Amino acid sequence: MAATKDYLQEVQKFVSSQYWYSGFRITAGVMVPLFFFLYQGWLPAAIPFLWGSLFVSLTDTPGPIQHRRNGMLAAVGLNTIVVLLTALTREYPVLLVSQIVLASFFLSMLGIYGARAGAVGTLALVVMLLNLLSIGQEYDPLVSSLLIAAGGGWYMLFSMMLHGIQPYRAVAQALGEYLIGISDYIRARAAFYREDADVKQGFNRLMKEHSDLRRIQGQTQELLFKTRTSVSDASPRSRSLMMMYLDSLDLFEQTMYAYQNYDQMHLSLRGTGLLPRYYGVILELAAGLEHVGLAVQMGNPVKKPFDITSRIADLKQRTAEFQEAPADEEQAKSLEALSKIIRNIEEISNRINRLILYTRMEGHQDLSSEMAERASRMAASQPVNFRMLKENFTLKSDNFRHAIRLTIAIATGYFVSLLLDLDHSYWLLLTIVTIMRPAYVLTKKRNVERVVGTLIGIGLVLVIIWTIGNPAVLVVLMILSMLLGYSLLRVNYFSFVVLITIFFVISLSFLNPFEFQSLIAERLIDTVIGSVIAFLASRYIFPTWGHHEIRRSMQKMLEANRQYFTQAWIATKTGQSETPAYALARQDAVVSLTNLSDNFQRMISEPQQSENATPVHQFVIANHLLTGHIAALSDEHLAPAHADSEALEELSAAITHELQCAEDNLRDRSARTDLIASDEVPLAIQSLTHLSMVHALARDIRKITARMK
Repeated sequence: MAATKDYLQEVQKFVSSQYWYSGFRITAGVMVPLFFFLYQGWLPAAIPFLWGSLFVSLTDTPGPIQHRRNGMLAAVGLNTIVVLLTALTREYPVLLVSQIVLASFFLSMLGIYGARAGAVGTLALVVMLLNLLSIGQEYDPLVSSLLIAAGGGWYMLFSMMLHGIQPYRAVAQALGEYLIGISDYIRARAAFYREDADVKQGFNRLMKEHSDLRRIQGQTQELLFKTRTSVSDASPRSRSLMMMYLDSLDLFEQTMYAYQNYDQMHLSLRGTGLLPRYYGVILELAAGLEHVGLAVQMGNPVKKPFDITSRIADLKQRTAEFQEAPADEEQAKSLEALSKIIRNIEEISNRINRLILYTRMEGHQDLSSEMAERASRMAASQPVNFRMLKENFTLKSDNFRHAIRLTIAIATGYFVSLLLDLDHSYWLLLTIVTIMRPAYVLTKKRNVERVVGTLIGIGLVLVIIWTIGNPAVLVVLMILSMLLGYSLLRVNYFSFVVLITIFFVISLSFLNPFEFQSLIAERLIDTVIGSVIAFLASRYIFPTWGHHEIRRSMQKMLEANRQYFTQAWIATKTGQSETPAYALARQDAVVSLTNLSDNFQRMISEPQQSENATPVHQFVIANHLLTGHIAALSDEHLAPAHADSEALEELSAAITHELQCAEDNLRDRSARTDLIASDEVPLAIQSLTHLSMVHALARDIRKITARMK
């Protein structure tokens, strides 16, 4: 029964998500005009019109409405321009090749302005290739460009209309997904408390969850704070969503709190039975937050409060019983850590109940001046300018190298298609465009997913067509394949390829029932050739390797954690952690940690791994721990007149020195000596507070970087 309930909840999460909504919007925006054109018997005009609507719809990614609108306007304009250029170059091979080369380079360079601009450029390139190589002489380029512009304009109006009906729908979906992502992160943290926990594997899982969560957080932040220019004039619904997000940032920081060495904790608490109980309560905490996130995503209020008071009281009592007579010093330390963890669980539980009040638009919804400043800082954006484009004209730029790589691959694919006299050469070129990504690892992953997904999709759809002869059923399956495919486009590319292949083949069976099997064979051959070209280009033409960038990511991580520690130490002494400086330092640390984890994952998947792969892995794990311990440090709130304040200041200086030494090691510099050397810090001082664990981690990180020097 539990399994069924979990399965149904997963279905609920998906069908109420922004991905499903996006898939519905794309499918409706394309299929509604298709049926209208078919009903009127205007099939020749339908093809460019549908291209216009489809390729504009794919740029309509989640984000602030003004960004979506500007992106779609840019897509309509670019798509129309490249089709008009087709009329000037199709009959002149030199101009044709020049257009392919120049457009491939400059359209792919648009990625420097962000993912949306990159999508606009890539899809304009797709439109160009389709019009250059697939449309017969009977098509008028001018009429085709007008139809493509009309199709794009139709979809933009359709999308704007849907937004006008539910203006906060996208924000609520993104925020709900963010809360669900935090619950998944909590589950990853909970795994450390299982009796059979694999700590190394647990950190690998934690890195992935952290990266996924950071991506969702950035999208949610952009949606919420860049959609409105004024926080104070927001509607009650908008204010509730804003308060939920600001509270969720603090909640996420609390989930990062770390107080102990997990290996040592398991050794010292073996046989007590405490860890399985903590594991169960933390899982219950994750389930409660997931329930709230699902309700927010669906736009529903949560009716019942989240109550685990009795479970928390039981844990407190059992932990206190062991604390009365600990077996040894190590167990006493672990029990003290557990007592802090249970307080943290209690605080997270209270925050979940505060989120529940916000779902009902209850509770305190007035933004303080600090919160308003925080919101306006998050809303700040960088305008698009041509200087950025000029600055990226260097081989040091990943986007520049990718543009050159993609241009060479497309030109190669075009000449191969001429050499082999392929009837549908645009399939080969489209394969190259859709597969290639700036990083080799991403291109390799997409390459495999594209080829295998196409093979599986063709196999499945042929079975469907041979066993189901009813055209009405096939039409329903075609629409469902498109709906599910575009819903999964940003979630699971492999599934997208399988489903879109099914949609494409069923479409061919209707449009060309006598030759569709030969067309399928041609598409498969073109896909394989395009995949080979994309792989070779990404592997040998100005490749972007993660192990070349990892040291820079490590340096930024150390600098961010050093600044984070400085602000956390100030917060610890003053008891104020809601300052703008602390919030900014925390955000920089989280972003740097995500970038470091992502870069490391790319590095270990590359054919030329760095010889420092093992110490880099140790460095990543140590910084995950360090960030969690720093987050927990800000919650200690030491009194200014603490008896050992002078000793604590010395230990704080030693931590800063350790992190600075680690940075210098990575920059091949000599370690600084203007601060107190950590090895000279007396043992009595090192064992004073939670600060000692931060110091131990900083020292370990310095030693790891020394081995990499």
